[in-house]
Amino acid sequence: MSFWNHRVVRKTFFKDTEKEEEQYSIREVFYNDDESISAYTSEPIDLACESLEALREYIGWCLKALDKPFLVDGEVEFKDNYEPKISESFDTIDETFDWLNKWEDEGGNGNHVLGE
Repeated sequence: MSFWNHRVVRKTFFKDTEKEEEQYSIREVFYNDDESISAYTSEPIDLACESLEALREYIGWCLKALDKPFLVDGEVEFKDNYEPKISESFDTIDETFDWLNKWEDEGGNGNHVLGE
């Protein structure tokens, strides 16, 4: 079963050969069936939601990312056998949150499943 979750990614910016800045951001990370990383988003997540309750839940998921080891941009070894099979479709972010919360309440492992 493929899944995704939020993780912190550390990215280092250089000017010429001098380290200029480090930045930590939260990204969506996608995993293969063997739990190896297949990809992560190139840009940090967007915290825009349709309601305050949805935003509160989304921030909660982001806070969980802080409890996991961070990934270092440019050092992650990707495996290319990721093929998402989305079995659920939602019209709003609130419907997505409702489904994810129900799944977690029913024994989900805290990762967001793309499909079974």
